[in-house]
Amino acid sequence: MSKLNNDLLYFAPCGMHDGIGGGGRLKNMIDIFKDLELNVQLISYSPGDYFKIKNEQINPFLKSTTINVPMGLPKLLKAFIIPLIILHGLNYISRSRIVFALTPSVASGFPATVLAKIFNKPLFVDHMDVRDPETPEFLYNNTLKNSTLTLVISHFLENEVKNKFQGNTFYLPIFIDTDVFQKNGNDRRKVREKLGIKESEIVIGYAGSFWYVEGVPVLLESFRNLVKKHKNIRLILLGSGRAPNLDTISISEDETELNEKVIFIPPQPYEQVPKFLSACDIVCSPKVDCEVNRAANPIKTYEYMSMGLITVISSVGEVANVIKNGVNGFLVNPGDEKDLENTLDFIIQNMGSMGEIGRQARKDVIKNYSQRAALKKMENIFQQDFINSIS
Repeated sequence: MSKLNNDLLYFAPCGMHDGIGGGGRLKNMIDIFKDLELNVQLISYSPGDYFKIKNEQINPFLKSTTINVPMGLPKLLKAFIIPLIILHGLNYISRSRIVFALTPSVASGFPATVLAKIFNKPLFVDHMDVRDPETPEFLYNNTLKNSTLTLVISHFLENEVKNKFQGNTFYLPIFIDTDVFQKNGNDRRKVREKLGIKESEIVIGYAGSFWYVEGVPVLLESFRNLVKKHKNIRLILLGSGRAPNLDTISISEDETELNEKVIFIPPQPYEQVPKFLSACDIVCSPKVDCEVNRAANPIKTYEYMSMGLITVISSVGEVANVIKNGVNGFLVNPGDEKDLENTLDFIIQNMGSMGEIGRQARKDVIKNYSQRAALKKMENIFQQDFINSIS
């Protein structure tokens, strides 16, 4: 396609190096914009140890301004960061053809809406989640109401936008770099050696937040029972539970065997996650049933599948349409410890015949959820005629 000779002003509530979570979608979108030869000015808000504004020329297509704000800052003071974000956006809005927001949040959607409205620019919103508690409902609604085009990652969110805001939507599910997320035998050997895992041991893994909706305690309880049946299993929990509103993940000191079987790994930079996943044989996303998860289309599902690992996912939200039970992964009832335990028990006992399921998972992700697949869809969006037709 011909190059769009204007910048894209991109507001995001997380930085390029924000580890697992929203940072994964951000990085993948940036890669797509690069392939489309769009010049991007990224302005992001990111928690840090102290206040700092960092400007970077990351590559010829991408400039980044990251506003780091201390995590312990009172909410009233955090509110003054929004005008600062808008002020930085003013430096680039005049030459930007499109304003893009990663989520309709207060730190992303609101600044994007203000500048798009004032300067009469098309506003694109990447809608990935239900409203977060820190974003007032009227700001959330205002962003989606004024969105020229809303990209949605799930049909739940698509219905919300169409029914509540009568807005234009484009279904763009999660996509990932399948070249990055693939098993690496060398990484597997090194990580297992470092963590003291024997090659004969079967490793169940989880990578992500310990927020209660993720259901990590459900996985831990299921594993507690599995250890009684299988002596050759280990559990890797990659993430953190030290932030507010996250699950309390604990093992009592008298559970000696369980403590020896469970390995806690702190959050890692996004590009390092595949190395730790390579050490696993089975991976889980044990989400509970709630509105957040019904709207979700978690990136970890596609990362797991792309690795060619045996993937076990709670049947809630968009992933229920992605996983074909027993074909490219396994679905379990959300929040059901016994169902998860029984499914993992079956897989462990039949590991020798599970290879094709992992291979099929990777094939499906490459075909439908890779960056290459997403690029084909995004090319149509950024054609000049299409932008003019919806502006």
